Amino acid sequence: MTDKEIYERFMLWIGMKPSKTKEIGKNTVIQYDDIDNCDARFTKTGYEEFYAGAVFDENGKIVKAYIDSHVAHASDNCKEIDKMLEE
Repeated sequence: MTDKEIYERFMLWIGMKPSKTKEIGKNTVIQYDDIDNCDARFTKTGYEEFYAGAVFDENGKIVKAYIDSHVAHASDNCKEIDKMLEE
């Protein structure tokens, strides 16, 4: 399995789905939104909701990624990925 396949499976387990995708060069940038529908094997506790995003190279390897809660939605990787998606 590639990093991308593993990350996407994990995102589904914790109730996250892709909401925005963008190809930048050979990389794929994906933003995930919280759908609050965790797999029965998982629980999560946070402030309101979670945000996640990742950049994958052409081989499906993670270049950078983040998972933030609503309150901590300020990691450096989050800021960089949000900027990529805005451009």
